[in-house]
Amino acid sequence: MKRYLMRTVMLTTAMLMVAAVSPAVAQETTAEVRTWGGQSMVLTGPWIEVFYTVIPRSWGGEEMTPPTGGVPVPPMGMGGGTQPEIRGSFQSLQRTFQQEGPQKLRGQRETSVLTLSRDGVEVKVPVERLATLIIARKPVAGSSLPPYISPIHQRYGATAVLTDGSRIEADYLNFGTAVLRGTTPQGRVDVPFEQIESIRFSR
Repeated sequence: MKRYLMRTVMLTTAMLMVAAVSPAVAQETTAEVRTWGGQSMVLTGPWIEVFYTVIPRSWGGEEMTPPTGGVPVPPMGMGGGTQPEIRGSFQSLQRTFQQEGPQKLRGQRETSVLTLSRDGVEVKVPVERLATLIIARKPVAGSSLPPYISPIHQRYGATAVLTDGSRIEADYLNFGTAVLRGTTPQGRVDVPFEQIESIRFSR
């Protein structure tokens, strides 16, 4: 009798553990992507990142001009590190600083919204609320870009269907430098938004 009760308890515990784990597995997000080139792929755990560039203008709120002696010296305590050792002549360091100037800072960050516009009115749509995004594009007439770029200058619109069934028709989709990222059995895949024709999310 005791052995029977023990087996019953073990079986019940195992069933509860499966029930607790199954919803998490079932809710794993995937994105079915189709590109303008005709490729189709399914990304697991998709997310969107945007790239940015920052041009520093100052150190500690002051303009980056070399101090007396002509050698730029960064302030103490920035970034938690020690003051770097300066090697070489003052003249060579000054020439390097004047030629290169402030270095551009490049980075990327995850974004949780996409910006869609209709007649100049912007709507910021959380990515987690997107069910389907179908992108349209057309060449920009009279593009002001240089001749070697203007033939591929496109304007993007989109139709977004949200998880609650509502629909947004946008005549402009501002995705900037956004990239859709996710994993496939072959590894991680990065798809720039300018190459995407449609995305269908499954959650």
